[in-house]
Amino acid sequence: MIRINLLPREDQPAKARLALPHLGALAPLALLLVAAGGVGGAYYYQSQQISSLETVIAAEEAETRQLAPEIAKIQRLNQQRKDLNDRLDVITRLDADRYFRVHLMDELNRSLPEHVWLTKFEDVGADEYAVEGVTFSNFLVSDFLQNVTESPYFATVNLLVAEKGEIDKVRVVKFKAQAKAVRNAAPAPFEG
Repeated sequence: MIRINLLPREDQPAKARLALPHLGALAPLALLLVAAGGVGGAYYYQSQQISSLETVIAAEEAETRQLAPEIAKIQRLNQQRKDLNDRLDVITRLDADRYFRVHLMDELNRSLPEHVWLTKFEDVGADEYAVEGVTFSNFLVSDFLQNVTESPYFATVNLLVAEKGEIDKVRVVKFKAQAKAVRNAAPAPFEG
């Protein structure tokens, strides 16, 4: 069927034309699509990495559970080794101190003037020793302290107390002193 339009041109309906938008109007849309593609690609890559790492973690956890008895055994053996080494260290220190203290006692004996008697010799820590004794005179206490000071085994000697006392109705001088020992002055193990 043929159609004829008899209406004047002004009254005629406009023909629908397809018009393409300008290229500049599509640029933001293209940038948005490129950015979305980049984000999507990064998301896909990261999710693949996460999935891969989760697989590795699961495998490592399974291996850890499988090796847990051996790990516990190794930890127990390490603790036993540490305890044994601690005991050996104590024995080594005691063995070294054994000769050192013998030398200290020998040096104190050599430093004693006649009529001076020691009643106490005690390790108070950090190579400090408390010395207590009795004698008949302050001069003998002074001689004893001077002799100990000259010894290579003692660095310092400090008189703490010197007081008069009485033992079996005999007047005496009771004294207390503190001496700092020197470890490197000790020679080879005591012989004799």
